[in-house]
This record gives sequence, structure tokens and C-alpha cells, in this order.
Amino acid sequence: MGHGRRPLATTVDVTVASAARMHDFFLNGKDNYPADQIACEGLLELAPNTAVLAEAQRAFMLAAVRQLALDHGVRQFIDLGCGLPTWVNTHQVARRTSAPSSVVYVDRDPMVVAHGRAVLEEDGVSTVVQGDLLDGPELFTRPQLSDLLDLRRPVAVLMTSVLHCIPDRDAPQEAVRRLAEGLSAGSFVVISQWASEDERIRERVTEFMRLATHGEWGQVRSSQEIRSFFSGLTLTEQGLGAVSGCRASHPGCDGHHGLIEYGGIGQVPQR
Repeated sequence: MGHGRRPLATTVDVTVASAARMHDFFLNGKDNYPADQIACEGLLELAPNTAVLAEAQRAFMLAAVRQLALDHGVRQFIDLGCGLPTWVNTHQVARRTSAPSSVVYVDRDPMVVAHGRAVLEEDGVSTVVQGDLLDGPELFTRPQLSDLLDLRRPVAVLMTSVLHCIPDRDAPQEAVRRLAEGLSAGSFVVISQWASEDERIRERVTEFMRLATHGEWGQVRSSQEIRSFFSGLTLTEQGLGAVSGCRASHPGCDGHHGLIEYGGIGQVPQR
């Protein structure tokens, strides 16, 4: 268990739903196919607020980038599991703070990487790398990353709506810990993923996504399980919570017992 690398795909099968393309569909993107659309329709029957979660996750991530750049002076970002480009992306938000920033986008999905290289890459500002967060600190040795970032200085690592794509058998908590240990003190880790305190919802959504993606998915977790990803990190003043702003008024969201996006921001302490 754990530390094992998952082989990176080199081809795209549009007849099987992918988490990245489903997310794109929920964000009203154009880079999705009938298999993804059908899977999204089925998921909405189980969790009618899924599209709301996708939008809220994106808003949370971009707000975190803005906060870390403005309030903490972070100028370097690694967007792990970045997904397909959308209406506004990490490097664009970072640049709006009027300070030079560098962003490395990382994803396992070859379609995401291809689209990202066409849309997101800017010389000296951003690059796109095919990789897996389960690679741990080995990711930091990739030339595309080390040429753009100085990891001796603080960096913000974004892992939003990606950890629920990794099952416990692959030890994602250990992978996050190893990644954080490879960062300089003062760096930040931003994490959020689907969560529910209702075991039945966790099981049903997890099983649906595993079937829809032919096993290329992980699991919905409880808030306590997600807290374990922040072990060894110092939480920012906002703490952990439902970053989706889920309320009982949202269809399919029964307070904290429905499907929510749960997470927060942790900082690497002085060692």
C-alpha cells in the first residue's frame, strides 16, 4: 500500500467518463463527451447539488490563490490535478495581484495536459506537466517544475477536488505528507474534496463514480478523514469546513449530512 506510482495514460478513451471531463461539464465547459454527460446526469440523481459543488470548489480555489498572494506574498503555485482549463485559471488570478508569479499545472489525464499546454502555458509564467501527486516529492525534481520554481522559497500547492479521485489503498494521506515535507517552511497546502457524514451517501456516490469511470476514481470521505490530510500542517485562521457553502436550502444537501466540498488551507511550519 502507498508510494506506488500509478501508470500515466498516454491515450484518451472518450467512451468512458472521466472525472476531469465531468467536472468540465458541471462548469459549463465544452471539453466533454456523451459518456461524461450521461455520468453527470446519473450523478445528479444521487446528489442533485453536484454542479453547485463544482462551482463552489472553483471559487474556493481561486479565492485561496488570491488570499495567499495578497496576504502572504506567495508568488509560486503548483496546481495538482488542475483539470481542464476553464473561464479563469490559477496563473491568471495570481497575476492579478500585480506581482510576478509562477504556476506549474500538473495532471495525470493526457487530455487535460494537451489542452492545458495549448491554453495555459506562458513563457516564464506557467507550464503544464503530466504527473501524479502520488509521486510525492519526486515531482519537484521534474525539469519543467524546477526550471520555473525555486522550492527554497515558499510555494502554495493546490489539491482541490483531486484527493477524492484517489482511493485509500493508494495511501493519499502519506503522499500528501511526503509532498509537504518536500516544501520549504512557510509554504501552503490547499485541500478540498467531496465529503459526507452520511455513510450511505459516501458509499453510493463512491460506487457510482467508480463504475462510471471504470475504476479511475477514489472515494467520498468523512470530514474527520479529510482532517488527516492536514497532519503536520498549521491551519490558517479559517480552519476546516464546508468550502462549498452548502446549506439545507440547496437541493440534495441536508446540512452537513449531504454531499459537500470540505477542506481548508494549511501551512508548513518551521522545522
